[in-house]
Amino acid sequence: MSALNVERAARETGHVVEYRERTGSTNDDARELAAAGAPHGTAVLADAQRSGRGRRGSVWVSPPGKNLIVSVVLRPAMPPEHWPRLTQAVALAVCDALDGLPGLAARAEVKWPNDLYLSDRKVCGILVETVLDREGGFVIAGAGVNLNLRPDDFPPELRETATSAWIENGGVEVDRTAFAVSFLRALLRRSEQSERDFSAVMADVTRRSWLLGKRVTLRQNESVREGVVSGFGAEGELLLSLPDGTVEAVLTADLIRPVLYQFYIKQG
Repeated sequence: MSALNVERAARETGHVVEYRERTGSTNDDARELAAAGAPHGTAVLADAQRSGRGRRGSVWVSPPGKNLIVSVVLRPAMPPEHWPRLTQAVALAVCDALDGLPGLAARAEVKWPNDLYLSDRKVCGILVETVLDREGGFVIAGAGVNLNLRPDDFPPELRETATSAWIENGGVEVDRTAFAVSFLRALLRRSEQSERDFSAVMADVTRRSWLLGKRVTLRQNESVREGVVSGFGAEGELLLSLPDGTVEAVLTADLIRPVLYQFYIKQG
């Protein structure tokens, strides 16, 4: 089993990296550190968590010692109204890290708004949370990436819809520390790019989009709409071509179809 070496991660990234063998939620841990003044780039890595969250409060639990479970404190230089850009930065940072894995033939694709797929199966979930306070606030960027899960680690109902780097690269063990370093470096680079040139970020997201050109059904509160994903807007919103020929910009919604594959796996 690939062990996490936090000292190496801190040394190679130049940032504070904290480790939890088990925790409730790395996002909660990072939030506490940020509220106490932790600097930009501070990261929390865990081997297992009990109360990890997905969108809409869904629970995300990962078997111990197999995945990347990470949350990072970000203190963006851009105004808070642009902080939602960072979800795209996190997605691309995971893509960058996956691109660096030897033997991985499949290219990671971004499933708006906060998932990544390999070979049409879910490999990563992302949760970005923002906090505004009197000091200006901060962002917590959380990601869970399936790295060394074997098929039997998934419950039967997920084996056709979820995957891992180990499955996709022919059974080669992923060095979790090296992957964490690669992700953290990429995240800081991508977050800075989001401040400088978000159009370049969205160009990369568009090239990697899993939804582009697909017919989808979205739910926003009580409203349901169907259309074809025709692209993305300047701030990362999904552009939905409706049956009447109009195009609607959707900043956030729940995807009903194509099927929203469940990522949450039982504690091992």
